[in-house]
Amino acid sequence: MSPIVPSLPPHLVQLGFDYVLAVAAGDDATAARLAPEVEQLPGLLPAIAELVVFPVTALSDDTDPCTDSFVLDEVGVIYLMAIREWVTHAPAMAAPGIARTLAHFVGQVLADAPTHAVRALQELRDEQVARACAVVENVVALHR
Repeated sequence: MSPIVPSLPPHLVQLGFDYVLAVAAGDDATAARLAPEVEQLPGLLPAIAELVVFPVTALSDDTDPCTDSFVLDEVGVIYLMAIREWVTHAPAMAAPGIARTLAHFVGQVLADAPTHAVRALQELRDEQVARACAVVENVVALHR
């Protein structure tokens, strides 16, 4: 479970993951269809990256910290900082580049095998959309 409470509404979580999935699967038609909306939201893909990277690299409360855990945490922070800088300094190429980089991360770190990156991304999308929906439901329930 991510230590971050999703701040994106479910439809944006869906959009971000769908774009990354289209790029990862080589579905150029879907990626091209989604690109204009994704590019209008420059913080979207960095936020999606946070949802994927932080749970894997952040220090855990479940284990005793060690040198390796601090290194992994810092690598995750640097990775996400680089993605944010990419959006800031090269916005024209940021979306497809971030999508490819995130798909590679998932394939190398989270998937059973690099060839299973699309399946792992689909599972992450479904999990994160469900979490975002739960946050919305909780907020709505608080306001009743």
